[in-house]
Amino acid sequence: MHYVRLLRPPTVEHGRSRALLKIALTITTDLGDAYLSPEEPVEFAVVGAYKNEDGRLTPVNLTQNATPRWRAGMRALKFDLQLPPHPISTIQIRPASRQLTALGTNNVYPVGGSRGLIMGVYADMPSDEEKPSLVCFRSLRLAGANQDPAAPVNALQVEEDFGDSIARHIWDGGVVTLSLIADLCLTGTSPSGPYPMPLLKSFLCQQYRELNILELGCGVGIVGIGLLRILKASGYDTNPRILMTDLPEAEERAQANVSRYLADSPPSEEENPEVKFESLDWQDGKVGVFGEKTQSKPWDLVVVSECTYNTDTLLALVQTLSAVHSHSAQKAEGAHSTKIFLATKPRHSSEREAFDMLADEGWAVDEKTVVPLPVLNGNSQSVEMYLLSKS
Repeated sequence: MHYVRLLRPPTVEHGRSRALLKIALTITTDLGDAYLSPEEPVEFAVVGAYKNEDGRLTPVNLTQNATPRWRAGMRALKFDLQLPPHPISTIQIRPASRQLTALGTNNVYPVGGSRGLIMGVYADMPSDEEKPSLVCFRSLRLAGANQDPAAPVNALQVEEDFGDSIARHIWDGGVVTLSLIADLCLTGTSPSGPYPMPLLKSFLCQQYRELNILELGCGVGIVGIGLLRILKASGYDTNPRILMTDLPEAEERAQANVSRYLADSPPSEEENPEVKFESLDWQDGKVGVFGEKTQSKPWDLVVVSECTYNTDTLLALVQTLSAVHSHSAQKAEGAHSTKIFLATKPRHSSEREAFDMLADEGWAVDEKTVVPLPVLNGNSQSVEMYLLSKS
């Protein structure tokens, strides 16, 4: 998959007759290690939104008279667009062709199995008195959650930083993981025969008690917050509580996305929101040193997405997983078995060491699936997902 990335905040230049919106972007893979190189130029749409008299957002196509195009060999695209008289509050930049756009989870899985996709980007436009925002955001519609035309669109929104570095951005593994889980829990049907992970579906969607989920290496929080949204929308008797963890440098963006979720879905008990963040270094976790929030519960499921690419941290990660399992068994004061849901887009062969280490610690794979991830005019990739348990 490719991503539209804003290289800097969009700015407005005021002229004599009309204001100009100035945009600089690039289109890269999730790690920024390859630029989009299409066989034919890809046209892009920029859609602005302004508030009308009743406060509702009204969309307006800003590229009716000028169509930005990305061509093979480009590393950046800069262009200016005329703004309408109405003050624009938000812009969206995406491919003009919806067939090329990752608008929702159902575009990524299973439909995305046949074509490469590009994910668009959103940015808030400040007023003349405000400083430009330092973040942009992604929006991903959840499959099956908005089938009623009269119902509001249920979309996951996640902030990330400007620029094309890999830090504080969403990655392919998280997007594909959410897309498969949304298909499992929200659509109610399997378009390609039996569900690819029936044990995971049963575990997530047929709980009759509070389901405690711990995420390791959450990054900006797309998987943890997206999983919570999916489970809350599933209609099953599940009551999820999710704790996202990562190093301290991830806290600012993860907390911002928690706040964005809570503002959109305020908890019934303000003191006990359904999703939280806590710092956790695996060098501490591997010896059972956890923060107050991590120690507070026995964990039913530990989610790990796109964390096996760095072989230097694999041993600490695996030992932290086993330490969480031991903590949960002690906390539950009885028979309790923590499961692992692990998703990864393999980037090099040395990642396989993680599974040897897990086996050495007594973890066994209960089920596995591989989701194809085509790349537009590039070699197809895949995301592997595993459900593991410990004897």
